Amino acid sequence: MTAKRLEIEGDWEKIISYSDALAGCKVRMTVLSGPPQSPSPDNPVPFRFASGRSLLRHAGTGLGDDLEDCLKIVYETRRPVA
Repeated sequence: MTAKRLEIEGDWEKIISYSDALAGCKVRMTVLSGPPQSPSPDNPVPFRFASGRSLLRHAGTGLGDDLEDCLKIVYETRRPVA
C-alpha cells in the first residue's frame, strides 16, 4: 500500500496552518525562495558610487532644445485636481 501524497504550496503562514493535520507524518519541505529583503537599519541597502556608465547610455539621445514644446504639451493636457 502506498501512502497518499499531499502537496501544499504557499507562504509559511499557510503551511503552518496544516500543522495539526501533519502531526506525526513524515514531511519533506522545499523552500522556493528566501524571505524578501527590505532595507532596514539592521539590513541597509549597500551604497554604490555611480560609475557614470549609466549616464553615458543616454548621452546623445536627446537634443535638449525641446523645453518649450514639452511645456506646451503639459499646459495643454493638464487637468484641474479633483
